[in-house]
Amino acid sequence: MRKKTRPVVEHRFYELPIDIPAILLQGDKWYISDKKSSRMHFHNCVELGFCHTGEGIIEFDDDTTVAFKAGDCTIIPRHLPHTTYSSEGTKSLWSYIFIDFKALLTDYLIQIPDNHTLLLDDISRENCVINRDEFADVFALCQSLLDEIRQRRDDWGAVFKSTAVALLFRIKRMYHTLKVTKRTNDQPVNQCFELRDAIHYIQDHYMKKITVNELANLCHLSENHFRRLFLTAMGTSPLSYINFIRINQACILLSTSNQNVLSVANSVGFNSIASFNRNFKDILGASPRDYRKRIAAKSDATLHQKFIQTYNGWTEAEWDPN
Repeated sequence: MRKKTRPVVEHRFYELPIDIPAILLQGDKWYISDKKSSRMHFHNCVELGFCHTGEGIIEFDDDTTVAFKAGDCTIIPRHLPHTTYSSEGTKSLWSYIFIDFKALLTDYLIQIPDNHTLLLDDISRENCVINRDEFADVFALCQSLLDEIRQRRDDWGAVFKSTAVALLFRIKRMYHTLKVTKRTNDQPVNQCFELRDAIHYIQDHYMKKITVNELANLCHLSENHFRRLFLTAMGTSPLSYINFIRINQACILLSTSNQNVLSVANSVGFNSIASFNRNFKDILGASPRDYRKRIAAKSDATLHQKFIQTYNGWTEAEWDPN
């Protein structure tokens, strides 16, 4: 039997604002073609999708397919490879919110257990489309998030955060119901995409020493095979990706705290100030001190988005799937 060819997988890194780590993508360019892409993709944050017109299919890396239609809301966990295409001869119109729940809730008064935010990573493929009749409360909260980030009325940030907290707890309840009564696939979702455990680990432990061998072991791969697979999927080496995540976090600390540069370097996992300065300048084109001066001068907590060029995020619709 001919061995099945692995799908090509792209990493789409979204750079989110610091104060409210969520972005909205909407407009007429977000019509989804009926041509299935030759590439699957995954994101560094949770995707909330809102289908306004049309219908079609979401396909995942394990060949699972889920149908969607106008009026549906979808929740795609971070690091889950997928692609979306409309029914033949049609184009469905979408809006998307990309959101980092863990970052969003770090300054919230309610203590949110880690397993609540990590729970979003374990939403099964079969249940990523939220049925508005069966789970009206979850659907309504997703719609509320969309309304708040669209309209940005007075105190929208506080309302957005509060709604996100409520959504986390409602998803926990929904997930428990689905797991008990409906879920038939016992394979954890993070078993299918080979790099997923390593990417999770980097994002959650970037401040510690991380070796490529350690990451390869997490994925049950040899180190050489892991390096090749990582470069193919991510477009960069494991070490470069780790350093990018660290520099991105350093930008947040430089923008929002009074820590000195050495303290920031240590906080994000660099034990050499020279290495920190070199990597920072390679990625942003400026030293940490110059970057902080620009932030102070502009009073813009999201300025770092304009300087990070290595991973620009994916903020345009994919018209040509080939």
